[in-house]
Amino acid sequence: MHSALPTLPGVTNQLREVGLEFLKDAPNSWDFEAEVHAPPKVVFAAIAADPSTWTRWFPGLERGSYEGDGEPGVGTRREVSMDGVTYRETMLAFDEPTRWAYRVDESSGDMFHALAEDWVVEPAGDHAVVRWTFAIDPKPEIVPLLGALPEIVGKVFADAMAGLNAYIEQQGGHQGGEHGAG
Repeated sequence: MHSALPTLPGVTNQLREVGLEFLKDAPNSWDFEAEVHAPPKVVFAAIAADPSTWTRWFPGLERGSYEGDGEPGVGTRREVSMDGVTYRETMLAFDEPTRWAYRVDESSGDMFHALAEDWVVEPAGDHAVVRWTFAIDPKPEIVPLLGALPEIVGKVFADAMAGLNAYIEQQGGHQGGEHGAG
């Protein structure tokens, strides 16, 4: 169980352990969608395979890694730092090439009782559509910000998808203008 792992330095806030059902049952959740001009398998690999590459396409992400050896999957732990806040997460879904979801277990920030994210990659002609759900149970001090949060989080997602498009193109993963199954 993840609670047996040592707490990371500076990561002092334990979040509530939630499962995939939280994505539907959370007090607050938002869904965002964007096209990525590459086949779903390429998009999924860019999102899920190596968290260290997120620093090249996700705004504010300073570092990322999976914990342990072996292939990542359900139950794998991930650690990321974004805008000075460190998060330790557990993978809840790892269904290549369509779904990647996680919950945050610990954070150096103290904003949420619980947080989970769901990344779904679907084919759309010769490219992919990424659907992202951001689900939270906020602490009371965050509640006044909830009105602005969808716009803020939506912009982060839009910027991330623009960055992901550019990253995949630099890696040579875009499908060059062909139409048909991706």
